[in-house]
Amino acid sequence: TEESDIDIVAVLDAVDTAALDAYRAAVGSMPRGELACGFLCGRAELLRWPRFDLLQLVLDTEPIRGGWEGLLPAFSPADTVEAVRAGASALHHAAVHAYLYGGGLDARLAGLAKSVFFLLRLQVFRRTGRYCINRAELADCLEGPEEAQLFSLCRGDLVGSDQCEVKSLYGTLLAWASGLMA
Repeated sequence: TEESDIDIVAVLDAVDTAALDAYRAAVGSMPRGELACGFLCGRAELLRWPRFDLLQLVLDTEPIRGGWEGLLPAFSPADTVEAVRAGASALHHAAVHAYLYGGGLDARLAGLAKSVFFLLRLQVFRRTGRYCINRAELADCLEGPEEAQLFSLCRGDLVGSDQCEVKSLYGTLLAWASGLMA
């Protein structure tokens, strides 16, 4: 959309400050370059990066020039399980923190929606082998009332929810994340 950022993934032979300066100049000269963000690393760093962290990056990337072939070995089912576990532990921590600290519970829960969406996609991919690019695709792959309830958070259905509903959704989120870690 007009409000969206421009996600760029770039893998260079090596990253040093000269390469970063050249990248900054190239992005700065792009139309709407101020919206650019993303991931940049060198080949050596890419091979050392935690596999669970790379999985979603690779799944979310549509190569325009080059590709992942030859840069990374294929991902295994164990990599997917580890990606789900890592995402679930990070989300669990964030949900506990959001519940305990800061402003209104509903606003903090809404702030977790993007992480919930990413983790739902990974869980569906782990379970089915299908990677859903958007909410519409994901909606067709959900399993059970727990995932459906969490998906409502991704759709922004919290508006007007009372505190009991919000607390219930936190409970569902914590239990789901805990279960995924197991």
